[in-house]
Order: sequence, then structure tokens, then C-alpha cells
Amino acid sequence: MADLKEFLLEIQLYPLSQYHRLTKFPVRIGRALDNDVILSDPTIAPYHLEIDQGELGLFFFRNLSKENGSRLNGKAFKEASLALTQPVSLRLGNRRLRLLTSNMQVTQTGASNCRGGSRVFCQPAYALGLAGITILAFVYEAYLQSIFTKELVYYLSSVMPYILGMIALALLIAGISRLANQRWEFFPALGLAALCMLVPHLLGELGHALSYLFTANWPLDGLLLLSNFLIIPLLFYSYIRIVHYTERWTAWGIALLFSAPLLVYQAMDLTDEWTVGHEFTGQAEFNRSLSAWDMRLKPTLSVDEYFAETEKELGS
Repeated sequence: MADLKEFLLEIQLYPLSQYHRLTKFPVRIGRALDNDVILSDPTIAPYHLEIDQGELGLFFFRNLSKENGSRLNGKAFKEASLALTQPVSLRLGNRRLRLLTSNMQVTQTGASNCRGGSRVFCQPAYALGLAGITILAFVYEAYLQSIFTKELVYYLSSVMPYILGMIALALLIAGISRLANQRWEFFPALGLAALCMLVPHLLGELGHALSYLFTANWPLDGLLLLSNFLIIPLLFYSYIRIVHYTERWTAWGIALLFSAPLLVYQAMDLTDEWTVGHEFTGQAEFNRSLSAWDMRLKPTLSVDEYFAETEKELGS
């Protein structure tokens, strides 16, 4: 029989699990403070489960809860027994646990990949430098759009909404990361926020230049589609893979989840543009340019209604 010190109870918490080394049996699990393993989850009964060790390597499980019950390897039970030849999955209320031995293999270590462009997610200096480049890009755009030469304060004030937006986005990403992996990752989040603002801006400028060169709108439209539907999700994917050490397919799923609001907005905007360009409507041209997201207390007046209201006011 294996040494009693080799048995462990894993309480699965995201992102970091807790482990209790089981040195004596029986082991009682529940919310009451006199249990051997205490779980504060409200779905756990005061005395929820008892685990005992028998001969020949068998383990005996006895459900003590009348409210939410217990599951062993996915199956509900009152009393059960099995040999611990592989990890045993338990579910008590809403809490998941596993019974393990210390010689069982653990998952592969997440290796830090901090090379090339990924340094913006690893090194604060790179993230701050990228944020500075992003601010300069917007300052330069404000300079090009100004007819007259103005003081530097004017250009800085004009890009202040972009700076605040970048900081707000970085704090939001860092806050979500804090909830996910129990540590603050502000500088990697700042690097991601800067990339999410700088890359579409640069692609937009490139699109305008190409549209001017080809005398067509398709270069700008194509680059904007590339930015919104591919590059932004790819940036989120890279951040999740590098900072959170997440598996490839899981990272893609999370990246698409975070990008979903932007993707939905862009898809609806494209639908509006297609409808305006290909479908007849009796609305005035200025009203047709409004998107489906336009929310107003009163509808826009048609041209005829506007003149009727004007004549009424003038006549009175």
C-alpha cells in the first residue's frame, strides 16, 4: 500500500487550484469549521462528503449532503468505492475536486515567449515606448489636419481623448487579467491597448494613400476589414497566449469572445452600408447615412415635413 502522505485533494479554483495533503483517514469535507477540509462555498453542506481508505488500495466515498449531493466521476452516488489508479473527479455542489497521488503527472509548464514583437507584452519599457509612439502618431495626425500652425498644447489637448481611451482600455484589460490569473499585468495590458489603437490607425492611413493611388475605395475598405476582423482578434490571441500561458484553442476562443462586440458592431455597420448602397429607400440622403445604432427621442424629419413645419412657423 502506498504511503498515506502521497494522497492529495485538489480543490479546483480558477486560475490556481488549492491542494490538501491527506495524512489520515477518514477525511470529512464540508462548510462546518470542524471538518478536515473546509469549503466556504454556499452550495456545500456543513457536512458534505466523507472519504475513507480501505485495504487493497480501495477508497470509500459517502455522501452526507441532502441538498446538492455529490458526484463521483460524473455520476451521483450515496456510497461508492474504487481504486485510485488515476485521478478521481468529485463534484460537491458547485465545487469541483480531484483525489490524486503525488506521483501523478502534472501539465506541461507554460514557457515564457518574450522575443521580437512579443516584448511589448513582457517588458514595461517596450510597452511604454509603444504607448509613446501611439500618442505621437495621433499628435502628428492632428498637426496634418490643422490649417494654421498652433502651440504644442493644442495638439496634445486634441489627442487627450485618445490618451484617456488608451489608459481606460489598459485598465480594463488589466482588471480582467487580475480576475483571471490573480496578478496585475498593467504594462502588458498597456502594450495591447496601444497596439489596438495604433495598428488600425496606421492601416487607415495606408488605406487612404492606396485609395488615392488607385482612385477607388476598396483599398481602405479592405484594410479596415482586415484590421477589425483579423488583426484585433490576433492581438488579443497573442496577449492571452503570452501573458496567461493559455492553450492555443482556448486562447482563440477567449480572443474571439473579447473581440465579439467590435466584430458585431462592424458587421452591422457593413450591413447598413450595403443596404444604403444597394436598396431603394424613400428617406432623404442625410437620413440614410445614419446607422442602425442611432438612438433618438424623435425621428428625423423628411425634406417635405421640414418645409411644412417651416411654413407653419413662418405663417404664425
